[in-house]
Amino acid sequence: MIRLYIFPASLKGTPNPSSFCLKLEAALRLAGVPHEVCYETDPRKAPKGKLPFIEIEGRRIGDSTLVLDHLRETLGVDLDRGLSEAEKAQSHMLQRMLDERLYWVIVHSRWIEEANWPTVKALFFSGLPFPLSAIVPRMARKSVRATLTAHGIGRHTVEEIYAFGKQDLAAVAAMLGDKPFFFGDKPTLADVSVFATFINITGPEMESPLKEAALGHENLLRHAERMGEIYASTRQKQRIALTLAA
Repeated sequence: MIRLYIFPASLKGTPNPSSFCLKLEAALRLAGVPHEVCYETDPRKAPKGKLPFIEIEGRRIGDSTLVLDHLRETLGVDLDRGLSEAEKAQSHMLQRMLDERLYWVIVHSRWIEEANWPTVKALFFSGLPFPLSAIVPRMARKSVRATLTAHGIGRHTVEEIYAFGKQDLAAVAAMLGDKPFFFGDKPTLADVSVFATFINITGPEMESPLKEAALGHENLLRHAERMGEIYASTRQKQRIALTLAA
């Protein structure tokens, strides 16, 4: 049995506050892979110091991409089966854009945007006793700011950061066009990745220029609704699979 370690569903408006956790969980559901979800709040327990990770046959594997690579190589789990090499390349580039740039715009909108900081602070640090409740959030925010600077996106102005995010969203919307899914008539890993990212922009009650831009793409909203229905419908299937595997 695969154990999937992810953040708990603690942010209203999204199944998981981490797009990477949501992507991996949704991918496992969509592929029909029996798994047990284990909620974890301390990323330091993960093999790479970040969530999500899985535990399979006594081995712990971190990073959503590496997990999916491992499952494809060992169990034949492949949501992209049937795609051409060109389509796989397009999917790869799309996911890298989501993971390596748009993700960081989301981080900025949550941790650095003054209007949203109270929500993030309450989400992660509300259980801390005083004086830790006054010290730890400030230290964590400072660390996130330093990470954004080291990445490079934090060196830009706020307007430039959101401009990058808007460009990425426009590219995703143009790539989807009027199709139900990115490649054909059924969802692939690209659809899962876009869903996990998009719902973490539009779902939470946190406003930003990025969210405003995302809500302006009707085709991405319809895609998110479509993927959300598929994600929800697999919950009961997952419960049945776990019962049969027990």
